Amino acid sequence: MPIGDEIRRRRIAQGLSLEALADRSGLSPNYIGSLERGQRDPSLSTLEAVAIGLELEPAELLGGVGDLSAVGVELAQLVDELPPATQLALLEFVRSLARPARTTLTPRRRTAGR
Repeated sequence: MPIGDEIRRRRIAQGLSLEALADRSGLSPNYIGSLERGQRDPSLSTLEAVAIGLELEPAELLGGVGDLSAVGVELAQLVDELPPATQLALLEFVRSLARPARTTLTPRRRTAGR
């Protein structure tokens, strides 16, 4: 989902007007509107300001932990405590589980004697 759509979705879900979010984030309503319409690409500092206005972590605007289930959040917290090499190995393992197995089935040929 584009970042502007995510900002709009979360703003509306919280019942905030453009003006209210602008006031809470220290940005202008016109600027937030242009973000929501995809007319501007926000800088990291702008994402942080919008996230503060929405009372979220900036990563949540990028499809981060806010979209995880409770199990996903707990798993992420546990993995975050592991050494980086272990994190990478675990990530590769989980990716392998998530990918469908690629098996090619070929029909067996019957031999003449059977």
